[in-house]
Amino acid sequence: MSESKLPLTEDAVKREQLSDGFANLREDYSKFSEECAFLFDALAAVSREPECITEHTSEGIRHLCYWLKYQVIGYREKIEELQDRWRALNRKQRP
Repeated sequence: MSESKLPLTEDAVKREQLSDGFANLREDYSKFSEECAFLFDALAAVSREPECITEHTSEGIRHLCYWLKYQVIGYREKIEELQDRWRALNRKQRP
C-alpha cells in the first residue's frame, strides 16, 4: 500500500525554499571561512618579513582586501534577504 502525499501548501513550499537557502548559505560561508583562514595566515606570514613585500605583493594584498570586503557585504545582504523572507512568512502565519 502506498502512502499518498498531499500537495504542499504555498507556505510549505516557501519554508522549504528558505530552508534550502539557509543550508546553501551555511555551506558557502563555511567555504569562505576556510579561504579566509588561509588568507589571514598568508598575510600574517608576509607581515613577519616586510622585506618580501614587493609592489606585486602589495597589489595582491590590496586586491584580496577588496575581494574580502565585497564577499562580506554579499553575505550580509544574503542573510538579510533570507531573514526578511522568513519574517514575512512568519507574520503571514500569525492570526
